[in-house]
Amino acid sequence: MRHLIIIVLLGTTSIYGQNPQYDSMKSVAQMHFEAEDYKLAVTEYHAAFRILGDKGYAPDRYNAAIANAFIGQIDSAFFHLFRLAEKTKFLEYHIVINERYFEALKTDSRWTELLAILNPRNEVYNDSLAKVLLTIRDKDQKYRHMLDAVRRPYGEEPSDSFKSILKTMAYTDSMNLILVSSIIDQYGWLSQNEVGSKGNSALWLVIQHADLETQEKYLPIMRKAVENGKAKISELAYLEDRILMRHGKKQLYGTQYQLNKKTNQMELWEIEDPVNLNKRRESLGLPPM
Repeated sequence: MRHLIIIVLLGTTSIYGQNPQYDSMKSVAQMHFEAEDYKLAVTEYHAAFRILGDKGYAPDRYNAAIANAFIGQIDSAFFHLFRLAEKTKFLEYHIVINERYFEALKTDSRWTELLAILNPRNEVYNDSLAKVLLTIRDKDQKYRHMLDAVRRPYGEEPSDSFKSILKTMAYTDSMNLILVSSIIDQYGWLSQNEVGSKGNSALWLVIQHADLETQEKYLPIMRKAVENGKAKISELAYLEDRILMRHGKKQLYGTQYQLNKKTNQMELWEIEDPVNLNKRRESLGLPPM
C-alpha cells in the first residue's frame, strides 16, 4: 500500500465566500419570505445579490423567483429561474412544474422554454422509485452519522454502541445494495428528472460504499450516465478516486482520505499531478482544495 501524505493546496475563494453583508441581507429577506411579505423579500434579495455582483446562493435565488412571481414581477421571476437552469443543477423539473407560486408563469412562452432546459429528454418522474431511493439514501447516511457521534480515537477499544451501529450499518448497506443493483439493472441509471436529486444521488452513494468488485461493475455504467446527463460528474470523480485508492494507485481529484494509524489523523491519499489538481476539480464543479 502506498504511504499516506498531506498536500496543502491553496485555491481562490468562492465568489460567495464569507460575506457578512450578504448573509445579513439574505437573512432579512428570508425572514420576510417566511412571513409571506414577498414584496419586502424581493427588495432584500435583490439588494443581497447586488452585494455579490448579481450573484447569490441557489436557494436564495429560487426564493426570489417565488416572491417575484407572487407579486406579479414575471420578468424578474423568469430571470432568476433561467439563471438557475443555465448555471446550476439546483432546479428539479418535478418540483418546478408543481410549484403553486409559478401558476402565473405558465401562460408565458418562456415557461415552455424553461421546462425544455430542465427536461430536454422529456423524462417521466417515477414517484414510487423516488420514494424507495430516498429511504435508501436516508438509511445510508443515518448510520454513518451515528458512527461519527460515538467514534473513539484510534487505538482505543471501540464501544459496544459503536460495534452495534457498525454491524447494523453493514447489514443495511448490503440490503441497500441489493435494491440499488436491481433498480440499475432493470431501469438503468435513473436521472434527477426521473427520481429527484436525492434519489439520483442515492444510486451513487450505495455504489460508493460497496465492495470494489461492485464499484468496478457499475463504473462504466455511471460514466455512460454522466455522458447522457443522468449522473453528476462530481460524484463520478469520487467513485473513480475510491477505486484508484483501493488499487493502491494515486487519485485524480483529491476526494479520498485515509486514517494514518500513527498520528490518528485523516490524511489525503496520494494525488497524481497535484500541481493541476484544482484545474481538474474546477472542470467537475468541485471547489478548490
